[in-house]
Amino acid sequence: MRFAAVDLGTNSARLLIAELKRETLAEIYRRLLITRLGHELQLKETLSATGKKTTIQAVSTFMQTIKQYRADQVYIFGTSAMREARDGKAFAQELAKVSGVPVEILSPEREAYYSFLGVTKSLPTVRAQQTLVFDLGGGSCELIWQEQDSIKTKSRRIGALYLTDTYFQHDPPTSTEIETMRRQLRRCLQEVPAREMIVGVGGTVTSLAAMAQGLKVYDPEKVHGYVLAAQKIQHLLEKMLLIPVQERARQFSLDEKRALILPAGALVVAEILAATGMVELTVSEGDLLLGRLYAAISSA
Repeated sequence: MRFAAVDLGTNSARLLIAELKRETLAEIYRRLLITRLGHELQLKETLSATGKKTTIQAVSTFMQTIKQYRADQVYIFGTSAMREARDGKAFAQELAKVSGVPVEILSPEREAYYSFLGVTKSLPTVRAQQTLVFDLGGGSCELIWQEQDSIKTKSRRIGALYLTDTYFQHDPPTSTEIETMRRQLRRCLQEVPAREMIVGVGGTVTSLAAMAQGLKVYDPEKVHGYVLAAQKIQHLLEKMLLIPVQERARQFSLDEKRALILPAGALVVAEILAATGMVELTVSEGDLLLGRLYAAISSA
Protein backbone atom coordinates (compact mmCIF):
# COMPACT_ATOMS: atom_id res chain seq x y z
CA MET A 1 0.00 0.00 0.00
CA ARG A 2 1.00 3.58 -0.60
CA PHE A 3 0.35 6.44 1.79
CA ALA A 4 0.60 10.22 1.33
CA ALA A 5 0.82 12.99 3.92
CA VAL A 6 0.61 16.74 3.32
CA ASP A 7 1.83 19.17 5.99
CA LEU A 8 0.52 22.73 5.61
CA GLY A 9 2.94 24.72 7.73
CA THR A 10 3.47 28.38 8.52
CA ASN A 11 6.23 28.83 5.93
CA SER A 12 5.90 25.84 3.61
CA ALA A 13 3.71 23.03 2.35
CA ARG A 14 5.28 19.57 2.22
CA LEU A 15 4.35 16.28 0.65
CA LEU A 16 5.58 12.78 1.50
CA ILE A 17 4.54 9.63 -0.35
CA ALA A 18 5.69 6.33 1.09
CA GLU A 19 5.10 2.64 0.47
CA LEU A 20 4.51 0.10 3.19
CA LYS A 21 6.93 -2.83 2.98
CA ARG A 22 7.01 -5.38 5.81
CA GLU A 23 5.69 -2.90 8.39
CA THR A 24 8.24 -0.27 7.33
CA LEU A 25 7.48 2.84 5.29
CA ALA A 26 9.87 3.44 2.38
CA GLU A 27 9.89 6.98 1.01
CA ILE A 28 9.21 7.18 -2.73
CA TYR A 29 8.53 10.90 -3.19
CA ARG A 30 9.02 14.11 -1.21
CA ARG A 31 8.47 17.75 -2.15
CA LEU A 32 8.46 21.14 -0.42
CA LEU A 33 6.92 24.40 -1.65
CA ILE A 34 7.37 27.74 0.13
CA THR A 35 3.92 29.25 0.81
CA ARG A 36 4.38 31.72 3.73
CA LEU A 37 0.84 31.03 4.91
CA GLY A 38 1.57 32.58 8.31
CA HIS A 39 3.32 35.74 7.10
CA GLU A 40 2.53 38.62 9.52
CA LEU A 41 0.05 36.45 11.41
CA GLN A 42 1.09 38.12 14.66
CA LEU A 43 -0.11 41.50 13.30
CA LYS A 44 -3.30 40.57 11.47
CA GLU A 45 -4.36 37.42 13.37
CA THR A 46 -5.44 35.99 10.02
CA LEU A 47 -3.66 33.94 7.38
CA SER A 48 -1.81 35.74 4.60
CA ALA A 49 -4.03 36.29 1.54
CA THR A 50 -1.08 35.56 -0.74
CA GLY A 51 -0.14 32.60 1.44
CA LYS A 52 -3.63 31.16 1.08
CA LYS A 53 -3.40 31.33 -2.71
CA THR A 54 0.02 29.67 -2.80
CA THR A 55 -1.15 27.02 -0.33
CA ILE A 56 -4.20 26.21 -2.47
CA GLN A 57 -1.91 25.95 -5.49
CA ALA A 58 0.47 23.71 -3.56
CA VAL A 59 -2.34 21.39 -2.44
CA SER A 60 -3.69 21.18 -6.01
CA THR A 61 -0.19 20.32 -7.28
CA PHE A 62 0.32 17.75 -4.53
CA MET A 63 -3.03 16.07 -5.22
CA GLN A 64 -2.08 15.62 -8.89
CA THR A 65 1.18 13.97 -7.80
CA ILE A 66 -0.63 11.78 -5.27
CA LYS A 67 -2.96 10.54 -8.02
CA GLN A 68 0.01 9.81 -10.29
CA TYR A 69 1.61 7.69 -7.56
CA ARG A 70 -1.74 6.03 -6.79
CA ALA A 71 -1.62 6.52 -3.04
CA ASP A 72 -4.23 4.44 -1.22
CA GLN A 73 -4.59 6.73 1.81
CA VAL A 74 -4.09 10.52 2.00
CA TYR A 75 -3.75 12.65 5.13
CA ILE A 76 -3.68 16.46 5.07
CA PHE A 77 -3.11 18.60 8.15
CA GLY A 78 -2.29 22.14 9.24
CA THR A 79 -0.06 23.16 12.12
CA SER A 80 0.86 26.39 13.94
CA ALA A 81 -0.49 29.05 11.56
CA MET A 82 -3.82 27.34 10.99
CA ARG A 83 -4.16 26.68 14.74
CA GLU A 84 -3.66 30.31 15.66
CA ALA A 85 -5.37 32.22 12.83
CA ARG A 86 -8.96 33.35 13.27
CA ASP A 87 -9.70 32.03 9.79
CA GLY A 88 -7.74 28.79 10.17
CA LYS A 89 -10.77 26.49 10.45
CA ALA A 90 -12.54 28.14 7.53
CA PHE A 91 -9.43 27.78 5.40
CA ALA A 92 -9.17 24.10 6.34
CA GLN A 93 -12.72 23.62 5.04
CA GLU A 94 -11.83 25.45 1.82
CA LEU A 95 -8.80 23.22 1.30
CA ALA A 96 -10.89 20.12 1.93
CA LYS A 97 -13.11 21.13 -0.99
CA VAL A 98 -10.07 21.68 -3.22
CA SER A 99 -8.43 18.36 -2.30
CA GLY A 100 -11.42 16.15 -1.64
CA VAL A 101 -9.69 15.08 1.58
CA PRO A 102 -10.54 16.20 5.15
CA VAL A 103 -8.00 18.72 6.46
CA GLU A 104 -7.13 18.30 10.13
CA ILE A 105 -5.66 21.08 12.29
CA LEU A 106 -3.24 19.38 14.66
CA SER A 107 -3.01 20.29 18.33
CA PRO A 108 0.53 21.03 19.60
CA GLU A 109 0.46 17.69 21.46
CA ARG A 110 -0.56 15.67 18.40
CA GLU A 111 1.99 17.49 16.22
CA ALA A 112 4.72 16.73 18.76
CA TYR A 113 3.73 13.06 18.98
CA TYR A 114 3.93 12.62 15.21
CA SER A 115 7.32 14.36 15.08
CA PHE A 116 8.71 12.15 17.85
CA LEU A 117 7.36 9.05 16.12
CA GLY A 118 8.92 10.10 12.80
CA VAL A 119 12.32 10.51 14.45
CA THR A 120 12.30 7.23 16.37
CA LYS A 121 11.10 5.26 13.34
CA SER A 122 13.70 6.73 10.98
CA LEU A 123 16.69 6.76 13.36
CA PRO A 124 16.75 3.27 14.90
CA THR A 125 19.82 4.09 17.01
CA VAL A 126 17.83 6.73 18.94
CA ARG A 127 16.97 5.68 22.50
CA ALA A 128 13.58 7.31 23.02
CA GLN A 129 13.90 7.72 26.78
CA GLN A 130 17.26 9.48 26.45
CA THR A 131 16.47 11.82 23.54
CA LEU A 132 15.11 15.35 23.27
CA VAL A 133 13.53 16.09 19.89
CA PHE A 134 12.77 19.58 18.69
CA ASP A 135 10.62 20.34 15.65
CA LEU A 136 11.34 23.86 14.46
CA GLY A 137 8.80 25.21 11.98
CA GLY A 138 7.84 28.60 10.63
CA GLY A 139 5.41 29.48 13.42
CA SER A 140 6.41 27.45 16.46
CA CYS A 141 8.94 25.07 17.94
CA GLU A 142 7.90 21.87 19.69
CA LEU A 143 10.24 20.40 22.31
CA ILE A 144 9.43 16.70 22.75
CA TRP A 145 10.68 13.96 25.05
CA GLN A 146 9.53 10.72 26.63
CA GLU A 147 8.97 10.03 30.31
CA GLN A 148 8.28 6.35 30.94
CA ASP A 149 5.51 5.53 28.42
CA SER A 150 4.28 9.11 28.03
CA ILE A 151 5.28 11.70 25.40
CA LYS A 152 5.78 15.16 26.90
CA THR A 153 5.91 18.39 24.94
CA LYS A 154 6.38 22.13 25.26
CA SER A 155 5.25 24.28 22.34
CA ARG A 156 6.92 27.67 22.01
CA ARG A 157 6.03 30.44 19.58
CA ILE A 158 9.55 30.81 18.26
CA GLY A 159 9.20 29.63 14.67
CA ALA A 160 11.63 30.97 12.08
CA LEU A 161 9.08 32.95 10.04
CA TYR A 162 7.33 34.33 13.12
CA LEU A 163 10.62 35.52 14.64
CA THR A 164 11.81 37.07 11.38
CA ASP A 165 8.56 38.99 10.95
CA THR A 166 8.57 40.11 14.59
CA TYR A 167 12.18 41.07 15.25
CA PHE A 168 14.09 41.62 12.00
CA GLN A 169 13.21 44.90 10.31
CA HIS A 170 16.53 45.38 8.49
CA ASP A 171 18.45 43.32 5.94
CA PRO A 172 20.81 42.18 7.31
CA PRO A 173 19.43 42.54 10.85
CA THR A 174 21.02 45.02 13.23
CA SER A 175 22.90 43.96 16.35
CA THR A 176 20.08 45.39 18.48
CA GLU A 177 17.47 43.28 16.63
CA ILE A 178 19.61 40.17 17.06
CA GLU A 179 20.12 40.70 20.79
CA THR A 180 16.42 41.43 21.34
CA MET A 181 15.58 38.12 19.69
CA ARG A 182 18.21 36.27 21.71
CA ARG A 183 16.76 37.59 24.98
CA GLN A 184 13.28 36.43 23.97
CA LEU A 185 14.57 32.98 23.00
CA ARG A 186 16.35 32.59 26.33
CA ARG A 187 13.13 33.46 28.17
CA CYS A 188 11.26 30.84 26.15
CA LEU A 189 13.90 28.15 26.65
CA GLN A 190 14.49 28.39 30.40
CA GLU A 191 13.08 24.95 31.23
CA VAL A 192 14.32 22.55 28.57
CA PRO A 193 14.72 18.97 29.83
CA ALA A 194 18.23 17.51 29.82
CA ARG A 195 18.80 14.36 27.78
CA GLU A 196 21.81 12.44 26.48
CA MET A 197 20.98 13.14 22.82
CA ILE A 198 19.20 15.89 20.92
CA VAL A 199 17.59 15.48 17.48
CA GLY A 200 16.35 18.33 15.32
CA VAL A 201 13.79 18.23 12.52
CA GLY A 202 12.42 20.88 10.16
CA GLY A 203 13.69 23.04 7.32
CA THR A 204 16.10 25.06 9.44
CA VAL A 205 18.11 22.10 10.71
CA THR A 206 18.12 20.24 7.39
CA SER A 207 19.28 23.42 5.63
CA LEU A 208 22.05 23.93 8.19
CA ALA A 209 23.17 20.32 7.72
CA ALA A 210 23.36 20.81 3.96
CA MET A 211 25.27 24.08 4.40
CA ALA A 212 27.70 22.51 6.86
CA GLN A 213 28.56 19.90 4.24
CA GLY A 214 28.79 22.44 1.41
CA LEU A 215 26.06 20.73 -0.60
CA LYS A 216 25.17 22.66 -3.75
CA VAL A 217 22.29 20.25 -4.42
CA TYR A 218 20.27 19.05 -1.45
CA ASP A 219 20.81 15.35 -0.73
CA PRO A 220 18.50 13.88 1.95
CA GLU A 221 20.70 10.80 2.36
CA LYS A 222 23.63 13.02 3.39
CA VAL A 223 21.43 15.15 5.65
CA HIS A 224 19.57 12.39 7.51
CA GLY A 225 21.55 11.33 10.57
CA TYR A 226 24.15 14.07 10.09
CA VAL A 227 25.72 15.24 13.35
CA LEU A 228 25.74 19.05 13.42
CA ALA A 229 28.15 20.69 15.85
CA ALA A 230 27.14 23.78 17.84
CA GLN A 231 30.42 25.40 16.82
CA LYS A 232 29.58 24.91 13.12
CA ILE A 233 26.08 26.36 13.61
CA GLN A 234 27.57 29.43 15.25
CA HIS A 235 30.06 29.84 12.39
CA LEU A 236 27.31 29.65 9.76
CA LEU A 237 25.08 31.97 11.77
CA GLU A 238 27.76 34.64 12.06
CA LYS A 239 28.32 34.56 8.30
CA MET A 240 24.58 34.74 7.51
CA LEU A 241 23.95 37.67 9.83
CA LEU A 242 26.53 39.82 8.04
CA ILE A 243 25.06 39.63 4.53
CA PRO A 244 21.69 40.51 2.94
CA VAL A 245 19.16 37.93 1.81
CA GLN A 246 20.09 37.79 -1.88
CA GLU A 247 23.78 37.31 -1.11
CA ARG A 248 22.90 34.75 1.58
CA ALA A 249 20.86 32.74 -0.92
CA ARG A 250 23.62 32.85 -3.54
CA GLN A 251 26.48 32.04 -1.19
CA PHE A 252 24.77 29.09 0.50
CA SER A 253 22.73 27.74 -2.46
CA LEU A 254 19.41 28.52 -0.76
CA ASP A 255 15.96 29.43 -2.00
CA GLU A 256 15.61 33.17 -1.29
CA LYS A 257 12.51 32.65 0.87
CA ARG A 258 14.41 30.11 2.97
CA ALA A 259 17.43 32.42 3.15
CA LEU A 260 15.19 35.16 4.57
CA ILE A 261 14.17 33.20 7.69
CA LEU A 262 17.19 30.94 8.19
CA PRO A 263 19.19 33.27 10.48
CA ALA A 264 16.28 33.44 12.93
CA GLY A 265 15.90 29.67 12.76
CA ALA A 266 19.63 29.15 13.32
CA LEU A 267 19.45 31.41 16.37
CA VAL A 268 16.74 29.15 17.80
CA VAL A 269 18.87 26.05 17.22
CA ALA A 270 21.92 27.69 18.80
CA GLU A 271 19.92 28.73 21.85
CA ILE A 272 18.35 25.27 22.27
CA LEU A 273 21.83 23.73 22.33
CA ALA A 274 23.02 26.36 24.80
CA ALA A 275 19.99 25.78 27.05
CA THR A 276 20.60 22.02 27.11
CA GLY A 277 24.37 22.28 27.41
CA MET A 278 24.78 20.10 24.31
CA VAL A 279 27.62 20.57 21.84
CA GLU A 280 25.92 18.85 18.88
CA LEU A 281 22.64 17.58 17.51
CA THR A 282 21.58 14.87 15.10
CA VAL A 283 19.53 15.93 12.07
CA SER A 284 16.52 13.84 11.04
CA GLU A 285 14.64 13.78 7.74
CA GLY A 286 12.08 11.55 9.44
CA ASP A 287 9.66 13.97 11.03
CA LEU A 288 6.02 14.97 11.34
CA LEU A 289 5.06 13.65 7.89
CA LEU A 290 6.54 10.22 8.43
CA GLY A 291 5.19 10.04 11.96
CA ARG A 292 1.67 10.82 10.74
CA LEU A 293 1.83 7.88 8.35
CA TYR A 294 3.18 5.47 10.96
CA ALA A 295 0.39 6.55 13.31
CA ALA A 296 -2.14 5.83 10.56
CA ILE A 297 -0.71 2.35 10.03
CA SER A 298 -0.71 1.50 13.73
CA SER A 299 -4.35 2.56 14.13
CA ALA A 300 -5.59 0.72 11.03
